[in-house]
Amino acid sequence: MRTLKLSLRQLQIFLQVARRGNVSAAADELGISQPQVSRTIAEIEKKLSAPVFFRTPEGLELTPTGKLLLNFAEQTLSLAGETERAISENLGVPACPLHVAAPPGLLGYAIAGIRAFHEEYPELPVRLEVGTPERVLELVTRQHVAVGLYAGPESLLPREVAGKEVGEQVWGLLVPPALAETPPPKLPFVLPPEGSLLRRALEHSMGHLPESPHQAADVRAACALATVGFAAYLPLACTEAGLARHPTSPKIVLPIHAVFPEHSRYPVSARAYVRLLSGLNQPVTLFPRP
Repeated sequence: MRTLKLSLRQLQIFLQVARRGNVSAAADELGISQPQVSRTIAEIEKKLSAPVFFRTPEGLELTPTGKLLLNFAEQTLSLAGETERAISENLGVPACPLHVAAPPGLLGYAIAGIRAFHEEYPELPVRLEVGTPERVLELVTRQHVAVGLYAGPESLLPREVAGKEVGEQVWGLLVPPALAETPPPKLPFVLPPEGSLLRRALEHSMGHLPESPHQAADVRAACALATVGFAAYLPLACTEAGLARHPTSPKIVLPIHAVFPEHSRYPVSARAYVRLLSGLNQPVTLFPRP
C-alpha cells in the first residue's frame, strides 16, 4: 500500500484553499505568500497523482479527489487539535496563540492582561482586536477570538456567550471644568447611539439618561467631544484628558466581564489570560487620550 505522507501543514493549507476557493484569500488568512500556497497544492497533487481542484473563472472548485481529501483533512486536523488541547489541558500550559478583542474604553485593562500573559508565556503570540462592544461580542460568538472584554451587566450578554467577572470600571458624568457647576438640564449631552450595547448598559445602571440629539460611536469619540463643551457619561479615567466629574451625578460601577463562546471548548490560553486579569491587584484605569 502506498503511503501519501501528507503533513498537517499541507492539510491546513489545502483546507484553507478549499474553504476560500481562492489561493490569494487562503494566503492572507494563513499569513504566508501566494507562491507558497500554490507550491503546497502542487505538492499535494503530485503525491496523490490527481488534481484536487478544478480551475474555473469563478475560482477553485474541488475535484472528486479533492472532496475525499477535504473530508480526510477536516477529520485529521480536528483530531490533531483535540489531541493538542487534551495534552495542554493535562499539563495546564497554553499551547496556542491568544486572540483577544476589546472596545476602546477597555484597552488599558486588556493591555495590562496581555502584558501579564506575555511575561508568563513569552513564546506565545498574542493578537488584540479593537472594536465596538457589539463587534467584540460578534467576534466571540463566531469564535474568531478566544476571549473578549465587555463592561456592563451580565444580563445584557447574548445567550451564545458566557462571562466571568474580572474587574470593574467606574463611570460618571464628565464635563469641561468650566461647566462643572452648570445644572445638568442645561448641559449639551453626547451619548452612545440609541440601542447600542453601551447605551443599554448605562440605561440599565442609571435608569434614565437625558435625551440628546448628539451621539458618539464609542468612548473615545465621546471623550473628545466632552473636551470641547459637551457633557458625557464616561469612565472616570477620562479625567486624564482634562475633564471634571459633575458633582450632582452619582458614580456608575460597570462590571468588566471576560466573555467567551458558551458552547465551545475554552482554550487554555484564554483561561490563563482570564486568570491573570482576575489576579490584577487593582482595577486598571489607564485610558488612551483622544
